[in-house]
Amino acid sequence: MIMNGPPELGVELVGFEAGTSAVAPTLNLRVGLRRLDGGPVQCVLLTTTVTLAPSGRAWARGGATVPTFRGGTEATFGLTCGHDVRDEGRPGDDGGVPLRLAFDGTVFYPAEDGSRHTGQAPWRHETTALLPVSIWRDLLANRPFERGRT
Repeated sequence: MIMNGPPELGVELVGFEAGTSAVAPTLNLRVGLRRLDGGPVQCVLLTTTVTLAPSGRAWARGGATVPTFRGGTEATFGLTCGHDVRDEGRPGDDGGVPLRLAFDGTVFYPAEDGSRHTGQAPWRHETTALLPVSIWRDLLANRPFERGRT
């Protein structure tokens, strides 16, 4: 199989959890990646932006280095929540805070002749998700600069 560019990758949001941080609330994302043709990937520098839907305001940004895999893998990485989580998002009637996530990145992959190649991922994957209220509350509780404030 001859490739004319980086391999096509699939991205899937697997889950969330509130992280801990000494500086700001951190949202941990668990993301599944798979190479659609099942081949090897040497590394992916994955970036994501989380916006609060429906306002569209960027709320968290971050990235992760996903190590070598063949076929598929999962990665967990923390995103520092940049804006005031208390004021920016509100749980909706469906019981969660609506988020929009956009993923892109750089892929390091082997060519058929064994040489190493690097390229921008030929995709920008977007998805929506509901952040459970329990995690939202944990993010609020992990705001060190708000503790003790009345």
